[in-house]
Amino acid sequence: MNHMQAMQGLTTCDLSDACDALGIAAVTSGAVRGVHGACAPICGPISTCRMSPAGTIEIVIGTIGPLLAAAPGGIFLVDAGGNMELNTIGSLVAVVAVQSRLAGAIVDGCVRDVQGMQELAFPVYARGTVVPSVRGRMAIESINQPVRFAGQEVDAGWIAAADANGVIVFPPAREREIFAHAWRAVALEKKIFEAIRHGGDAIALHRDMKYHLSMKEQLVDPKEAS
Repeated sequence: MNHMQAMQGLTTCDLSDACDALGIAAVTSGAVRGVHGACAPICGPISTCRMSPAGTIEIVIGTIGPLLAAAPGGIFLVDAGGNMELNTIGSLVAVVAVQSRLAGAIVDGCVRDVQGMQELAFPVYARGTVVPSVRGRMAIESINQPVRFAGQEVDAGWIAAADANGVIVFPPAREREIFAHAWRAVALEKKIFEAIRHGGDAIALHRDMKYHLSMKEQLVDPKEAS
């Protein structure tokens, strides 16, 4: 699946609604946001990296390896435990990632060199930014192993999407269902919004279209559920 293409016209909110309808436990965060004005929405399979002061793998060259090995269109997801004081990645990672045709990076922690990332138009979503270098302060604990994002475990190969709303990460096994149901959510929302704009009774419309009910009741086709 071309995840960036599949994401066109959708938001992370739509994907979250689809996961709710299907009973899929997605991991989400509204605290991880784009760090510069050129952060386009991204979607793709993740490669994972755990960074902390307790790591044992040198971080500068150590980070380049997984970027070069990642598949084009992938997303580099960094677990820094939500650390708001220490850097994880900067412009060097952005340059290598762009050359490797990655879709972007998501960091549960902080980044720096925001101007360089913006000049490259490389989308980076993080909890915040810092000034000091990563050298001597952080190191790598693991690469492409299970990590924690927003307090929940995620694994390499899971699908992540990020936009102005935040980030969602979910297992790939049912990705086609998720995208299909996300489009149902978009269609339903457009239908009810258009009806209200044309003078429809908002309460009656909500009831008729089940917009006030659970996502499963709204989006799952009764024939699929039977």
